[in-house]
Amino acid sequence: MATVAPLDKAADHAAWQGEMFDGLPLAAYIIGNAGQIWDVNAAAEALFNRSRGAMVGKNAGQWIDLGSAGSFDVWAADAAQPATAFSANIHVTDGRVVQADLTLGAAQQGWRLLLIHVTARGGRGPLRQPGAGARSATAAAAMLAHEVKNPLSGIRGAAQLLARDGDDTQRRALSNLIVGEVDRIAALIDSMQDFTRDAPVATSPVNIYPAIRQACEVARKGFAADVRLEEDFDPSLPQVHANHDALVQILLNLLKNGARAAGKGGSLRLHTAFRPGILRADDARALPIEIAVLDNGPGIDAALGDSIFDPFVSGNSDGQGLGLALVDKLVRDMGGIIEQDRHAGWTRFRLHLALAGTQV
Repeated sequence: MATVAPLDKAADHAAWQGEMFDGLPLAAYIIGNAGQIWDVNAAAEALFNRSRGAMVGKNAGQWIDLGSAGSFDVWAADAAQPATAFSANIHVTDGRVVQADLTLGAAQQGWRLLLIHVTARGGRGPLRQPGAGARSATAAAAMLAHEVKNPLSGIRGAAQLLARDGDDTQRRALSNLIVGEVDRIAALIDSMQDFTRDAPVATSPVNIYPAIRQACEVARKGFAADVRLEEDFDPSLPQVHANHDALVQILLNLLKNGARAAGKGGSLRLHTAFRPGILRADDARALPIEIAVLDNGPGIDAALGDSIFDPFVSGNSDGQGLGLALVDKLVRDMGGIIEQDRHAGWTRFRLHLALAGTQV
């Protein structure tokens, strides 16, 4: 095998030396366009329990398993395009395998940056497969919906009779209060029942823009009336594998959360884009269609992390913690993923969906 010069001997890449590269919190490689490792940082040495000298010159893909998505070299073949893979298997020392998300930058004068973000196996990575805790919460919500909803209808009916039979203003006010509170609880139960439905939503080829327009119209006439809503759309996007009603519900939940976070006079952004290179390594499914909802609010408490997608977890003092759990379920039902991050003062929720005709 030909010897590859370490990065500190290549003047074109000197900017990546020293504290900036070595101090990255994620494991990082700098690789050549042929996939050979030119340099690694301290986090990569710690992850693989191998020294820089033991890794430089090797092919980066020899420790990375993309499953049915194919080889690392095929995934990284187009040097001009960045690429992302979720839930890849990383082979470290002693036969151990960890799961990680990969981000590979586009070529820069013959080199590319590969970042490896280790995620918890069976935990809360971008795919967020529901574990025992989520299943228990689902069962609890289903039981609560069954046990509470029927008595509520009787209470509501009695309150309406009370209002009709009495002329007293105070009696009418009290009965209206009862009806209002019962309706509020019933709406909460309805949202629980949406979350507890085990059957996935039916999917078909869908044009995303009717769903986006419908959600934006509802937002502008209601909860986002005092918020600026900016649109940045790619009109050339093809149809996706999705469900129109589910997509509307997802966007309404995200826009409502964003409007609440931004506050009166704040801003929301909704954009669409084609993002090649996004795939799920566990089943080789490409997810190139992105729909993003952004708000310029203060952001989500970092302590919550990806648990914001868990049922009954909320960053709002008056929230029930069901909206994002339902969003996550619906996106997974359609074979996609949803990500949340903070970038340049904006909180971003990004949906990645498969093209129509993709087997899910």
